[in-house]
Formats: sequence, C-alpha cells, structure tokens
Amino acid sequence: MPWTEGRVEQRKRMVGLFEAGTSVVALSEQFGVSRQTVYNVIERWRESGEAGLIDSSRAPHSNKRQTPESVRSALLNLKDRYPHFGPDKLVRLLQDEQIELSASTARDILRQNGRVQARRARSQRWSPVEAPQVGVPAPGQMMTADHKGAFRLGNGQYCHPLTIADPASRYIFAIDALSSTGVAVAMKVFERVFREWGLPEQILTDNGCPFCTARSIGGLTPLSLRWIELGIRHVRIQPGRPQQNGIHERMHRTLEAQAIHPPEYDCRRHQKRFDVFRYEFNEIRPHQGLGQERPASIVLPYRRPYPDRIPELEYPDSFTVRRVRGNGEIKWKGGSLLVGTVLSGKPVGLLQVDDDRWKLFVGGVHLADWTRGSKRLVPPAR
Repeated sequence: MPWTEGRVEQRKRMVGLFEAGTSVVALSEQFGVSRQTVYNVIERWRESGEAGLIDSSRAPHSNKRQTPESVRSALLNLKDRYPHFGPDKLVRLLQDEQIELSASTARDILRQNGRVQARRARSQRWSPVEAPQVGVPAPGQMMTADHKGAFRLGNGQYCHPLTIADPASRYIFAIDALSSTGVAVAMKVFERVFREWGLPEQILTDNGCPFCTARSIGGLTPLSLRWIELGIRHVRIQPGRPQQNGIHERMHRTLEAQAIHPPEYDCRRHQKRFDVFRYEFNEIRPHQGLGQERPASIVLPYRRPYPDRIPELEYPDSFTVRRVRGNGEIKWKGGSLLVGTVLSGKPVGLLQVDDDRWKLFVGGVHLADWTRGSKRLVPPAR
C-alpha cells in the first residue's frame, strides 16, 4: 500500500518491522514504495529518531549557494577523519571550530558527496521493551567490566580484551589486550585503574571468568574477593541477560567495528589500536546518550582512594569469626566445614539466625547458609 494517511505512523511501523528482521524488499512491497525510500526512512530514524519520520519542507535544505564552501569542506574533512561518525557527532565537532551547521544540512551534504550509506540493523536478541534490571547511578559511583570476545591474532594466539568503564559518563578506563581471562592479569588492570581513579561503590559484570566461577561458594573468585576486601559491592547480571549491562555491550559493538579487525600480529601491537580507540571514544567522540557531549567532560573520580594496604575483613561482635585453613575448611560445631580454598587464610563470619540456621558472611556479603539438618553450606535463603 502506498503512503496514504498517517505517514509517520506507517514509517514507525516500517522501522519496527525492519528491526524485527523484515527485509527491505518485503517492506518495499508491503508499503508500496521503492527500496530507496525504505533505506531513507531507516536512515532518518537512526539519525533523528521519531523527528526524522516527519515530513520536512520540500524547499531545498541546503545547496552550495546556501552553505559556504569552507563549511562544506570542514564537514567532509571531519567525515574523512572520523568515517564512523554520523551527522550529529560531526556537527558537534564543528561547533568546537566555531562553525554552526544543522544536522539535517550536514546529512544532505554528506549524502550529496556519497559519504552516507544505509546500514542493516542488528537482529534483536531480546525484547526491545524489556527494561534492564540494573540501574546506572551518577558518574563516579559505578564501574562496569567485561571481557570482549576473544579473537585470533596474526601469530595464531588469542587476544582477550578486558574492558572497564563508567556507565554514567561512558568513559572507558581500560581496554587491555590480555593473553587470557585469568585472575592474575585482570587483578593488575583493576589495581591500575583503582589507583588512578579511586574505588567505586559497585562493579557490574557478567558471570564469566575472572569475575565468577561455578566451582566456588557464591561464585567467589580471588578477584571478586579482593573487591569485597576493598568495600566494593559486586553486582552480577542474570545469566543470558547481557542487556542488563547494555551500555557496556553497546561500547563493545563500537569496539568490534572499529578496533578489532583486521587483527595485529600480537597483543602488544594490538594494544596500540586499543589505545587510539579509547582516546577517540573518551576525548573526541560526542555521544548521543550524553547530549552529544564527550565522556571526558563528564567523568568524575571516585570518592574513595585505593589504600596502601588491603584491609582485613572485619565483623561485628555478634558474629562468630573463623579463619579459613589452607585446605579451605573451618572448624565448626565439633567438625570441619568446607567454605572454599579461595578463602584460605581469610576470616569469615557466621551469624546465628535461629537454633538451626546460621548465615555465612565474607565481609559484608551474605555468601551462604548452614543448617543443622544439612550440615553443609547452601545458597542463601531469599
């Protein structure tokens, strides 16, 4: 059916069908328009949202007589320098050079000069109406971390990029090209970031190594234990719910598109690519989610400094404290209770709830429950 009444609503339906996986050819036939019209609608939606679906004046938006050649050249030079930036970001960069230009005019100039291409939307892997269950506080309070998927380098070995960021400001603290997802190498990266920026109130990660392990009570690893010792709350997303760390995942998509392929020969050489990307992402690239501001202009240091010495875990007087032996056990109720070798040498606290149940704490974290009936540790009762 060709465009009739309610063009904006029809275009919104078209965009929704496209992002759900309907092909451009099928949409062209369904709505009775050309394929180029479908591409134009999709492009305008990506650049301007719903406002881009409203019919604009048929009068020319821009031409060489209206826009000075110096402005056109400045825009095209920026596009050549930052080919992944869209009109909104380029217009923001022009403002730094005291050049004012509307996004629609910039889009027209880019299109006239063959600098704009319609891109196929990524297939949705979850419902677009599902709200993340993890909130993002203000800058300087929370960090997110993840391992970008491993990729093979030119020397045949694998690179495992570890990324750490502030979701509120979008600032990337680290993109480190690591040779593994092991705890020891990750610990050094976090220590470096903590020393420079301070300690967050919480860190959000997935349930993979080195943040979590199924072989330990509560999924505890030496890295997450160190965070507990530093007074950092470790928040883990639900398995299979990457949208709960959506801002970090979106950064990873940009990283994948701009700084991973083709791979360099080894991790050391690829690290230089990551360093260039991180600088551009933090210092130059305007972000739509920040009102076209840059992360470096918004990020804040964290309030608590990294301590000179890792503090000992402490518990209130109402707790029964036991120190974990080298084999991961503690003395308990006339016998031994296995709490895990990751806690070897550390004090744990037990709080009696009633005659038959005790709660096991590591620092301020309720890790497991013990009952007289089972005589073993089980996940905390909710």
